[in-house]
Amino acid sequence: MSNPTIQTTGIDPEPEASSNDTKLPATRKTLHQNIIGKLRPLPFQYRWVVWHEKHVESANYHDRLYLLHEDVADIATFYRIYNNYPWEKVRLRDSVHIFRKGTKPIWEDPENVNGGCWTFQVPKAKSQSFFHELAILCMANELQAAVQGEHDHVLGVSTSVRFKTHLISVWNKSGRNEKSIRALGDTIIERLSEDLRPASTKSYYYKRHDEHDGFAAALEAVRKSQENSTS
Repeated sequence: MSNPTIQTTGIDPEPEASSNDTKLPATRKTLHQNIIGKLRPLPFQYRWVVWHEKHVESANYHDRLYLLHEDVADIATFYRIYNNYPWEKVRLRDSVHIFRKGTKPIWEDPENVNGGCWTFQVPKAKSQSFFHELAILCMANELQAAVQGEHDHVLGVSTSVRFKTHLISVWNKSGRNEKSIRALGDTIIERLSEDLRPASTKSYYYKRHDEHDGFAAALEAVRKSQENSTS
């Protein structure tokens, strides 16, 4: 089975309604209108890249990552990609990432190596709306504003398909800055539409990348690759 691809046949400035989101709550409409109203005249402060990650048993990111769009510079480009992406074809345990240009969605990237993620276990019925809102908040620098004073950076958002839920994550650079981590988590909860906010604190958590079992292997793979390239 081939990987999902984007057919960008036109620009639609508004997200299309899905079967899981036929009536957009007023709070979510307000969030979109406020942010999109700010963004429409100007490009994003940062440029963004969209990646598809295939679930394979490999520590080498070259075996997993596929570039979908390398330059999301404004809100119109984002919706052209978002509205044309075949979300229903993303396979179990595959992921889609939206990251700042220059940073790959992997633990071993220099920008990520000391960082971590807020991860939310989101029911499938709400997962697309949840990811959509977080992507907008991230690219519009609404989340970055929460950690700016701590000299931290919000680097990207990810959605990963599971059997009954999606794991949706927000990545930040400073995985040991507790004040920044707390501010980011609080801002995510506060800025989400009310119907999307987690019902329980047990459904989300923060974890540093170096706390994952595969972290050391990923760094070792990078080291060996660098040695081979210089030998």
